[in-house]
Amino acid sequence: MLGEFLALLASFCWALSAILYKKALEHERYILVNLLRSLFASIFLGLILVIMPYQLLFLSRNEFILLVFAALIGPVIGDTLYFIGLKKIGVSRTQSISSSYPLYSMLLAAAFLHENITFTIFIGALLIVVGIILLTPIKNEGYNLNFLIATPVLAGFFWSIALVTFKLVLNNNFINPIFAAFINRIATLPFLFFTAIAVKEFNQARKLTRAEIIFIVVGGVLGLGLGGMFVFLSLSLTTASKAIPLSSISPFFTLILAFFYAKEKLEAKIIIGTMLVVTGVFLLTLY
Repeated sequence: MLGEFLALLASFCWALSAILYKKALEHERYILVNLLRSLFASIFLGLILVIMPYQLLFLSRNEFILLVFAALIGPVIGDTLYFIGLKKIGVSRTQSISSSYPLYSMLLAAAFLHENITFTIFIGALLIVVGIILLTPIKNEGYNLNFLIATPVLAGFFWSIALVTFKLVLNNNFINPIFAAFINRIATLPFLFFTAIAVKEFNQARKLTRAEIIFIVVGGVLGLGLGGMFVFLSLSLTTASKAIPLSSISPFFTLILAFFYAKEKLEAKIIIGTMLVVTGVFLLTLY
């Protein structure tokens, strides 16, 4: 039960951090915000490792390569797409659509691990697809609508690859999950640093307000720090088929937080769509 509980804690941390990220993205500095939150999350996880009782901190070359690959796929590419969705189509829709990543995890398992797709999985997948359709914005507010919908969908897909990769690494019981999370966060920094320079966002760091910096720091520690630590611990204690879906129920938390703190209007179809997505996720845990 501890592994499942930690997955739920990770989900809550991610929901709360999504509200903070939304407030820090007023000027669309996606890469810069991602870089800074990853930096502070890395510092937080490093401090946790320092105060922990001595443990053997070791990774093989293959495990290190897998963690770097997961860092590029998940926090760098997936999270940047997620930030674009937060800014353009709102917290509620983005969080709900991107939280369909257990569906992709199941499909990847079927394709590469030859697992069977049961009737329960089919129904769960159908509910998720219908939920995503309901969560799709109808109005085109001057943006490329197809691209905007693709951002949280692709974010979820990249997250699923990263999480399955994490589980593959953590199958080695001698690996400290918090150390693995720390290495994963550190590995994102070079990618994000050079990307921020390339897209000319790095120089905008001096333009961040005190409030935006606070949102980024707290969001990074909550989402990538605590949330990342909880999900890595969860994956080390239980199966991916349980940990991944349970970590994706953040839309429930996000609906409440988005209404009270982000002041987003919660339409009936957003609520219904979110319920369908989360119900589909729970069905996927029963396969």
